[in-house]
Amino acid sequence: MKNLRNRYLTLVLILSVTSVLINFLSYDKYNNAQAGIQTIEKIPHTLGKWTGHDVPIEDLIFEILETKSIIHRNYTANKNDVFLSLVYYPQTKVDFHAPEGCLAGQGVEISKTLKNIYINVRGNRQKMVANQLVRQNNGSDELIYYFYKAGNFIGPNYIKLRLALALNKLTSKEKSGSLIRISTPIKSNNTQDAQNRLQEFIEELYPFLIKVI
Repeated sequence: MKNLRNRYLTLVLILSVTSVLINFLSYDKYNNAQAGIQTIEKIPHTLGKWTGHDVPIEDLIFEILETKSIIHRNYTANKNDVFLSLVYYPQTKVDFHAPEGCLAGQGVEISKTLKNIYINVRGNRQKMVANQLVRQNNGSDELIYYFYKAGNFIGPNYIKLRLALALNKLTSKEKSGSLIRISTPIKSNNTQDAQNRLQEFIEELYPFLIKVI
C-alpha cells in the first residue's frame, strides 16, 4: 500500500511539474504586427549581385501562418534565380509548418537530407547546417535549403529551436523565431551548380539574418 501511494504521489508531482513547464515555455501572444513587418523590411532587395522583387502573397497564407511578417521574394543574378521565403514570428504561440509538407503534392517527389554549408563571414570560414530538400516535379527539379533561427541559434532542428526559444525567454528579451527557406532550380541535372548558387546567396544574406532577426 505504501509503494502504491508513493507511485501515486510521484505521478502527481511529474504531472504538476510538466504542467508548469508547458505553461512557462509556451509562446507569448504578440499583437503588434507592424513591428514584425518593419523588422523584416530591413532585409534589403539587393544582396551583393542579387536583385530581388517581392512576389504577392495570398491572404490565405497569412491566415494559415498567423503572421504578416513574411518575405516572399525572388532574387536574380546572371540569369539565375534564388527564391527567399522567410517567416518571422516576433513573439508567438504558433508552430512552424515544415516546408516539405507544404511542397508535397500529387506527382511530386521530395528527398530530405542534412547539408553542411561553409560560408565566409568577415573573412572567417563558418559552418552552418541546413535541411536540404530536392523536389522533383515532372522533370522540373528544385534544390531547397531551410533552417530555423532564434537568437544565437541557427540550425535545422525544430526541437532545438523550441529549446532556444525557451532559453531566450528565460535569459533575454529576444523572443523571436524565424523559418528561412531558399530555393533554386536544378538546371541540366547539375545539383552541384545549384548548391554553389545557394551557398553564394546565403553568404550575402547571412549578415542580415544575424543583424535583423
